[in-house]
Amino acid sequence: MSSPILSVESVHVSYGRVEAVRGVSVEVDEGGLIALVGANGAGKSSVLAAVSGLVRPKAGKVLFDGRDVTRWPAHRRVGAGLVLVPEGRQILGTLTVAENLRLGAHRRRRQAAPIEDMFELFPVLAERRNLPASALSGGEQQMLAIARAMIARPRVMLLDEPSMGLAPKMVDEVFTVIEKIRATGVTVVLVEQNARRALRAAEHGYVLDTGEITHSGPAKELLDNPRVVEAYLGAE
Repeated sequence: MSSPILSVESVHVSYGRVEAVRGVSVEVDEGGLIALVGANGAGKSSVLAAVSGLVRPKAGKVLFDGRDVTRWPAHRRVGAGLVLVPEGRQILGTLTVAENLRLGAHRRRRQAAPIEDMFELFPVLAERRNLPASALSGGEQQMLAIARAMIARPRVMLLDEPSMGLAPKMVDEVFTVIEKIRATGVTVVLVEQNARRALRAAEHGYVLDTGEITHSGPAKELLDNPRVVEAYLGAE
């Protein structure tokens, strides 16, 4: 059996005296999709921050493609193919769509995908390539953030709350885009407050509560688990 492409081993993350993540372990096989779900403040985004290098864990390890990257800076992880799409998108509104995409190639110039490939994957961005990013709708800005990450040819993409603040129709489109990303062979780690939708998209899920994993297993089993449904999913 092949080793997971990404493993998080007993990671602890603290901000001052506040321990946001306590002993979290997750893993994902190459080409897979896992979901980290839970309420606001559960520690989901802090796990991604540790994986992407935005914060250094107080304890534990992050292994990527068999290498211990726990002490690697964020830019080195991007260069190796571990790419974060942050919560809030963080696109540059004064730059055009095309200019934002060119920034995505900065760390992997020799390996970066052509911008035209992204326009083929995201036709709505092709139509708006010369518009400032600030002119896009919220859903379009999220697609731009994902496309900017894709242009760096990630092996693992970390998606932090991609559906936040979007209308239901745009949420559908974003999850369609996630499936397209998976079809290209990219491994996806999805942090999402819309737990039911995330688990439907994933093969395996982890439920976080106050910095700890309370449930984990095949996503379908979590969707059918009465305790998970009652505490985190609610009625449809």
